[in-house]
Amino acid sequence: MRKKSRWLTGAVIALALVTVNVSIWQKEQLLKQGAVMILPLAPVDPRSLMQGDYMALNYALTRPLEQTLYQQAVACGATRSAPCLPTSGTLIVDLDAQRHATQARFDQGEPLQANQLRVKYHQHAGSLTVGTNAYFFQEDHGERFAKARYGAFRVGSDGTALLTDLLDEQGKVIQP
Repeated sequence: MRKKSRWLTGAVIALALVTVNVSIWQKEQLLKQGAVMILPLAPVDPRSLMQGDYMALNYALTRPLEQTLYQQAVACGATRSAPCLPTSGTLIVDLDAQRHATQARFDQGEPLQANQLRVKYHQHAGSLTVGTNAYFFQEDHGERFAKARYGAFRVGSDGTALLTDLLDEQGKVIQP
């Protein structure tokens, strides 16, 4: 019995390690090969007393979509017969020639055009998040990151978006 328990423990640990390493490998591949997307940032607050220095990220592109979700939730709650949008799903994001996101809409399953990406979203507390909603940085670097105007992402074919850099008004990477 004791030998079987050790074997089972070893198998569970090995499975956990394989799972973590596959996840890391997938993220590294996404960072190398994912499509570039640049989102304009909405105003942000670069400080949290509980978490240290970080930037809460809001995206100007998602503001109209948040309003749509809010109106949908009100209609859904009032009638119970109106179709409700899910709190997670995908968006179709239009990109210009410089890879800046120009507009987004909820994905209805239509085929993508050459200048579009399918991007996963999640809604939490009324806010629509693409990729991440925070960027953590070293203490006392808040002034540098307060100049951020864009978030640069790599987007995978499955719609996963990883934030790679914050960019200033000229589109230059803000170095940590």
